[in-house]
Amino acid sequence: MIRPENQRAAGEAADLIDAVAGALGKLTGMRSARDALTASATVEHGRITVVVNASGSIVETLYADGIDELSYGQIARATVQAAQEAAAEVERKKKALLGPLGTLRLGLPSAQELPDELAALRSQLPEPMRAPLTPPAGRAGSKPRRAGNRILDR
Repeated sequence: MIRPENQRAAGEAADLIDAVAGALGKLTGMRSARDALTASATVEHGRITVVVNASGSIVETLYADGIDELSYGQIARATVQAAQEAAAEVERKKKALLGPLGTLRLGLPSAQELPDELAALRSQLPEPMRAPLTPPAGRAGSKPRRAGNRILDR
């Protein structure tokens, strides 16, 4: 039985626990969405396309017909350019996705302000996963590309 003088504190503690649990759920969802992000960039008039994952690592590089009109140096520079553009795009997508996280944090106390029992909830946070290095089409649960969507099919 909770004493009447502690009723308010108990209610605030319950609300805090609910807020932290809700924030953990949102954070897990945001991390999963972030890890699934990819971005692509195409350069040299559609002849070179690079796809990067959420970490900015190249997961797929496609060269279209007409690539043989470029020198090896042009191909190398254009591939790097496409990779950099795709990495910048995936960073923009991450910032847009994770933007609400800042407002979510503003409503919660810091770990130092929490009692030890509540701080233990931190152990429930999922470990950050590395973004996959497989092309988007090769991942489990991804939709296969239509034959006409591939740059090499042009």
